[in-house]
Amino acid sequence: MQTMMNTRSMKTYQRRASALALVLLSTRSDHAESFGRHCIQSPLHTSQNHIRRTPITSSSTTITALSAAKKKSAEPKETETEIRDRILAEIDSGMRQYPSWISEYGEPQDEFLLDDDDDGAIDASTLGQWDEKDFQAKFDYEWDPDEGDEDPNNLDPAYEYAAPFQLDEEGIEVGYNPIFGRSNPIDGRTILNPPDSYVIDEKTRDDRLVPKEFPDGDIEIKANADVIALRKSLKIIETHTDPFLKMEVPNHMATWHGYPEQLSYPKQDYMNNRFTKPEDVTDFDKLGPARARQLAVQLARARNNEWLPEGTSEAYHASKTAIYKEKGVLTGSTLPGQADPEVVAKIQPAMDVLGDVVELLSIEADTVFRFKYHGLIKNKRGMSAWAGVLIRNCDVDCTGVVFETGFRKRDPYYDGGSHWYGPY
Repeated sequence: MQTMMNTRSMKTYQRRASALALVLLSTRSDHAESFGRHCIQSPLHTSQNHIRRTPITSSSTTITALSAAKKKSAEPKETETEIRDRILAEIDSGMRQYPSWISEYGEPQDEFLLDDDDDGAIDASTLGQWDEKDFQAKFDYEWDPDEGDEDPNNLDPAYEYAAPFQLDEEGIEVGYNPIFGRSNPIDGRTILNPPDSYVIDEKTRDDRLVPKEFPDGDIEIKANADVIALRKSLKIIETHTDPFLKMEVPNHMATWHGYPEQLSYPKQDYMNNRFTKPEDVTDFDKLGPARARQLAVQLARARNNEWLPEGTSEAYHASKTAIYKEKGVLTGSTLPGQADPEVVAKIQPAMDVLGDVVELLSIEADTVFRFKYHGLIKNKRGMSAWAGVLIRNCDVDCTGVVFETGFRKRDPYYDGGSHWYGPY
């Protein structure tokens, strides 16, 4: 028996190998044909496997052959799929024949025949056709309140729901944490009386299709109905253990679809948050472009606080620095003072190293140097100490270095602070 099986498998292997060789030879011959008449033809196109060449008789014949070859080379080459389809078409029409020695292995195409179609498979032609109306349909979560769509998050009044908060024996909300808040999955969207299967539900059941649980007239019918009514009246919440949360979650809940993302601010009245009274509103639509612009400039200059009288802004800034002039002290401000030009020339190498980070304001008591600091506040102390070392390396006496930053006390854009909360 084992010998017969091995012989049969060997014949099957030879049959597949011969079929593969046949396809390869056919493909090679078709590629050879696309290059012209003077190429070597495959054994399938010659008798007794002889190789033939077409002799060249004259120069005119050579020119004609070359022009024909150029035309064929200019034509688009066939893909492997097109070559396969053409070969199969020639086999079906009888133009291409198998050699005699292949018949004993059977027809190779028998190995590639597909099984019969499944009778229970779904026919795609019966599923209908797609059109533009299918893209107009919306899911439950695709709703727009501005267009008047009904909120899908509203609870269905046909069911009863649990209390919004579940309390334990001590009157504390179940799952409440003072840091993270509520975490109880049983909330006001938990359904207490979930619907039964449509097969047995009183509203949708068909007694002809559902087998009878008890014979007609059986006393168990009323007792079973009483038990079902009692179990439903208990309103027990059906739960299961969630494998991820590791806690009990309800089986039946009203689906929460969420709300659409707010992509713009809600529309409000044009006169909202305006100080102009409705009776004093200027109707610019009735005015021409030139008159409307002229009137707008007049109203802006008359009622807008940005149009201040001349000298108001200068007086405000002068009041900020008046105290330094009254006391005769420059420390704490960014006002420039006096500096000895010879000392400034000596410390020029140190200034070149510091670069644009600092700006010399004054030299106090010949040994205290004041700079206006433009760098980060977090580096202010280290930069001042380094500046003192650089100045001393220039053979200049230095007893102190002061970096002035004015009202800037921190860097909100670098330390995560709000730049609207001062002073800085």
